[in-house]
Amino acid sequence: MKKEIQISLKDLIETIGVSVLIFNNSLTLEFFNESAKKLIPDLKEKSAAEAIFNSKRISSQILDCLKTGKTEFRRIRYKTNEGKEVAVNIKLLELEGDNLAIVTLNDLSPLSEAKMMRSDFVSNVSHEIRSPLTSIIGFVETLQGPAGDDINKREKFLEIISKEASRMTNLVSDLLSLSLVEAKEKRKVKGRVNPEEIVRLAFESLKPEAKKKGKEIKIKLAKDIPEIPGHHDNLLRVLINLIENSINYSRDKSVITISMKRISEEAEFLTPGVKITVSDKSDGISPEEIPRLTERFYRVDRSRSRDMGGTGLGLAIAKHILVRHRGKLSIDSVLGKGSDFSIYLPLT
Repeated sequence: MKKEIQISLKDLIETIGVSVLIFNNSLTLEFFNESAKKLIPDLKEKSAAEAIFNSKRISSQILDCLKTGKTEFRRIRYKTNEGKEVAVNIKLLELEGDNLAIVTLNDLSPLSEAKMMRSDFVSNVSHEIRSPLTSIIGFVETLQGPAGDDINKREKFLEIISKEASRMTNLVSDLLSLSLVEAKEKRKVKGRVNPEEIVRLAFESLKPEAKKKGKEIKIKLAKDIPEIPGHHDNLLRVLINLIENSINYSRDKSVITISMKRISEEAEFLTPGVKITVSDKSDGISPEEIPRLTERFYRVDRSRSRDMGGTGLGLAIAKHILVRHRGKLSIDSVLGKGSDFSIYLPLT
């Protein structure tokens, strides 16, 4: 039997981007490419199939393929020592009179993760909609009874129904926005925007809300900020989301500061750009919570967020908008002191 796989075939297998292992009639590994090594780090030439996969089923299927000479495609699911879910595909390879078994591996982990994310997303959406809907149905049924004749109770219950209906409307609106920004995430941004104009618009828009809640917003803007590539309404939405969060979670009678400066280079952002920071004085966020803040429906304080009308999608939407702008969201927080939410946007 041929001891060496032809060089041209080796080169081809290395470039196709699929994990490949080739076994001889003795179930000994003759060749594997770098992609396979990444999935199974302990791979060594001349290793036995059963030792590699730790599975009699896989080794017997490889042997059966070699002995019978049947060329049909065989697929088996397998979990590596690192816990990765892999599809093992076995096919006969005839090479200059010799039968070899060519085994390809497909990493199913990303597919499983995507499936789990979809399942979690549907579960979260169902929960977020069911909660206000249950409340609305309950109060409608109450109003259909004797309580409907009580003016004070009626007004109170109608106010709650209106609040819950608004919460559902906001959720649906944010879900549509999230779907839209995800779909456009890879599209190049057209047009240019004036960052100062966006900051001032957000400031003027939310100043009354902050005042109503006993807080103040201040802005500190550098004077050398040029126009940058961007979608005006999307970037305005990002900034409004960040400021609204600070208004909701900052301490009473505290000041929220919006600052903007031009940067040449920073550790988080290695190209010249614009940095806009929303700073608040609040209870802060623990370090382990920060990486999860841009996940869909993730809330540090779920009940408090709902009471304030939050959908849990604001930072997820902001993240996708910034990805499209080749930008970044950075969050720094100190427990008991406050948080800084910074947006980095490139100049070109």
